[in-house]
Formats: sequence, C-alpha cells, structure tokens
Amino acid sequence: MSDIDLRKELERAYRCICGLHTSIREGKLPEDAILAYQSPVIGAARRFVIEGKLDGADYFEGKHVSVLHDAQKL
Repeated sequence: MSDIDLRKELERAYRCICGLHTSIREGKLPEDAILAYQSPVIGAARRFVIEGKLDGADYFEGKHVSVLHDAQKL
C-alpha cells in the first residue's frame, strides 16, 4: 500500500473509533446505521490484527457481502 492509502485507512480507523467511543460514552450501543457504515473499516481492522493483512477497507468493494461478514467473525 502507498503512503496515501495507509493514511486513508488510518483516517477511516480513527473516525470509526471516535464514533464508537462517542456511543459508548453516551452509554448506548452504536446504531445499526453506524455499524453498517463502518463495517468495511471494522473488517479491515480485524483482518490486519488477526491475519496481518493490510488490504484496507477497499478490499471489500465489489465482493459478496459474505466476505465482509467472514472477516468480522475472525
């Protein structure tokens, strides 16, 4: 991945963490819309942490949604 791609992934990850943290601070679970919007970022984070793959959230574009769901179950 290029430096630009890595920065984009980091920005996505930070926005995701910020949104989830805001929900937690307010004592509520994230809304389904927030989780749906951030699903590719969460899947990318799980793939990186568990498998060491740094393909990013764009990896899921054009793939069947089951690929994303599988990444979130790792």
